[in-house]
Amino acid sequence: MQVSGLLSLMGNLSLGNDNITKEERTIFLQYLNLAHLELYQVTANFNQDLLTHTTLANQADSNQVQLPEIPYLVSYVYDLTHKRQLHKVCLSDILEKDPAFSRTGHPIQYFVQKDILQFVPIQTAITSIKIWYIPQPIILAENTPEQDIPYPFAYHPVLVDGALYYLFQEEGGFKNLQKAVDAKKRWEVGQTRLLSYLYNSSGTVFSTFSSV
Repeated sequence: MQVSGLLSLMGNLSLGNDNITKEERTIFLQYLNLAHLELYQVTANFNQDLLTHTTLANQADSNQVQLPEIPYLVSYVYDLTHKRQLHKVCLSDILEKDPAFSRTGHPIQYFVQKDILQFVPIQTAITSIKIWYIPQPIILAENTPEQDIPYPFAYHPVLVDGALYYLFQEEGGFKNLQKAVDAKKRWEVGQTRLLSYLYNSSGTVFSTFSSV
């Protein structure tokens, strides 16, 4: 359902009322996004629906490729020019082994800093790559449509349980420790079920993704 529907559901479960005020909806949306960001951390590297790809190339005499955005996770980089997969390497390891970046040859590795990908060894010739990555999470708005919520439709209520868990812990008028305990249980069970679904439906173990 649309995010506005999730907020109405929160109102029903917390206040027993679908007609929540604008101020209450604003509060609910804050907690819904808190749950969303936590759920994204837990599930993003298993959620193949999030994978996007682009083809890029460095400029002549440049070792850098600028990605269209700062990725959350980089999954796979393929060197189209030399027809080989490039493997991620930690910049600190490169600095320890070759601080002068004196190695030569076709690229075999890469490292990413924010939205900049750099080749190892250093390149001066143009090299084209295809990169698959998971983007950063997008903050949900009240008018965010159902299809832009980055979880399967059947698991949208998990977001509500996470938001209610945080809501019922606040010091304001929503504080309710027993409801917080109940929501926490549903939240944890929902996360586990969503992870299981994503794992089983993917056909691949995505835990081997490279983290940016």
